[in-house]
Amino acid sequence: MIGDIKIFEVELKAELKTGQIENIEKILETTYGCQSEICVYHDTYFDTTSKNLEGSEKELRLRKISSNKSETVLLTYKEPPFDSISKSKIEHEVSVNSHEQTAVILGHLGYSADISFEKHCTNFRVVYQSLEIILTLVRMIELKRDFIEVEVQTAEANMVTQIYVCLHEFLLGLKVMPDQLTNEYYTDMVRQARNL
Repeated sequence: MIGDIKIFEVELKAELKTGQIENIEKILETTYGCQSEICVYHDTYFDTTSKNLEGSEKELRLRKISSNKSETVLLTYKEPPFDSISKSKIEHEVSVNSHEQTAVILGHLGYSADISFEKHCTNFRVVYQSLEIILTLVRMIELKRDFIEVEVQTAEANMVTQIYVCLHEFLLGLKVMPDQLTNEYYTDMVRQARNL
């Protein structure tokens, strides 16, 4: 949110089959001339002892992004989904200087670390039908599962439906089929895998 402007993170996520990541990377390089950035997301989700955030599908996440170039720490709060099918959310995000100190502050505010995991990501920026799409190829090594995320950020609520149409078309061009789409949260996947 910038002032009173809400930023809609319009996103689709799909689970990939064996070999699809390599095929998608080839399409992105040959068709769009995309440059990639490889990094690891170290994600920790915070909640109250009574799980108030999880219960209302809100998220409070502290993320450290590590690459061979830099390290970035982001604190993100996500509102409940504005779209029930994709689970897309309005997102509020700030950069912070210290992962450790931010965790301490959250603890003093009554939040504790609920679940942590790593996402091994390759990030791209693609222009498609005048939209700047943030594309992430995700390897969840712990789960032995791969995903693609495509998102567009907009402050215009009346653009959301049109953006979804474009994202669906874009995924089809990458040979990602509608039956591969998922709205399952990574947190739920990890909890299930760990029997939490």
